[in-house]
Amino acid sequence: MEIMMEEVKVRGLTLKNIKVNEASGYNGMDILFTIQDQQYNFMIAKTNPIMPLNILHRFSEKSICHVCNRTIYPYPVGNQPCLELKKLDKLILDKLIKFLPVK
Repeated sequence: MEIMMEEVKVRGLTLKNIKVNEASGYNGMDILFTIQDQQYNFMIAKTNPIMPLNILHRFSEKSICHVCNRTIYPYPVGNQPCLELKKLDKLILDKLIKFLPVK
């Protein structure tokens, strides 16, 4: 199952290329999106209610994150949390929840 969405705006950030997939390593969903051409993975637990777990960098090359200004190495080495996006995880989830396949 893969769900794709148009862009979503949260606190001045534009999330694009949004794709929702069932997670393979836990009972939840991985929501992949880009901000200024940098990719992130928003991990959601399928609990009742659903719960945000983490937002990880998924960069294809070494770069400075446009959101948190940290140097991030390519995935999987650079699979580190984005602490600034983590602060917005509930707001992001509120914007995306209507598109998610949860009951």
